[in-house]
Formats: sequence, structure tokens, C-alpha cells
Amino acid sequence: MPAVEKGLRVLKRAEEGFIGILIIAATIILFANVVLRYGFSANVSWANELVRYLMIWIAFLGMGVCYRKGIHVGIDVLLDYVPKKAAKAIQLFVNVLSILFLAFLGWYGAQMVQFSMDSNQITPSLQIGIYWVYLVIPIGCLISIIHIIGLSIRMWKQDETQEMNHMSEEPQN
Repeated sequence: MPAVEKGLRVLKRAEEGFIGILIIAATIILFANVVLRYGFSANVSWANELVRYLMIWIAFLGMGVCYRKGIHVGIDVLLDYVPKKAAKAIQLFVNVLSILFLAFLGWYGAQMVQFSMDSNQITPSLQIGIYWVYLVIPIGCLISIIHIIGLSIRMWKQDETQEMNHMSEEPQN
């Protein structure tokens, strides 16, 4: 398991670093475009389009970070009112549904990438293949699936460890 944990740490650093670079790039490009537009009456036509595509990448890659940290939007009020074992079962069921949905979304995203490559679709201002924008869909879904699996394993192990610790702390007769 140490190799898997090491791989997940490398993935964590890579995705957070890449997202950070994308956020900084989007901020700089947007700031420069505003200064050029209002300070010098010049407009960079590709800036808004590039920032829009960077935000799409940030959102899909950020989806994986949210899954890894367990902070994705969800309705967990039910989990507070059911026994721990039922809450664990519900959460694992939700994780399986999430994996199925992300697998479908990732597969569909891969189809979009393939179609846009085959049809040579390009972006209006940047004149690059639109598949560069669509490529983040299967990548983000795959990263999210990896994190959901990791979260599920940690949740399962944590519960088992807590149950074992709880059992070992019970007084012996």
C-alpha cells in the first residue's frame, strides 16, 4: 500500500500545483487585459477566451481536489440521523454512484475529444484545437474517480480501525 499512497501524494502535489499555475495564469491574463482595455484602449481578443478555457480546466481538475478533501457539495443531513454502519453504507453507495456517473461523463468527454480531433474543430480566437478544452473532461473524471476510491478505502479502514480500537479499549472481565 505504500506505493499507492506515494502515488496519491504525487498526484496531489501535481494537481494542486497545476491548478495553482492555471489560477495565476488566468489572473495575470485577465488583469493585463483589463489594464490594456481601460488604460490604453487596446483589447487582446484571445484573452477572454483563454481565461474561459483555463477556468474550465480549473473546475474539472478542482473537482478531484474536492473529492480528495471530502468537501464536495452534498446533502449529508441524513447521515447524522442514522447509525454509523448505515451511514457508512450510504456513503459507500453514494461513492459508487459518483464513480458510475464520472465514468460515464469521462467516457462521453473522451468521445467529444475524439470527435473534435476528427472534425478539426478550432477555437475562434486562439485558433487551437477545441479538443484541448475538452481533454480536461476525461482527465478530471479519472482523477476524481481515483480520489473517490481512495476516500472510500480510507473511510473503510478508518471505521475498521476505530471499531478495533473501541473493542480493545473495552474493559476485560
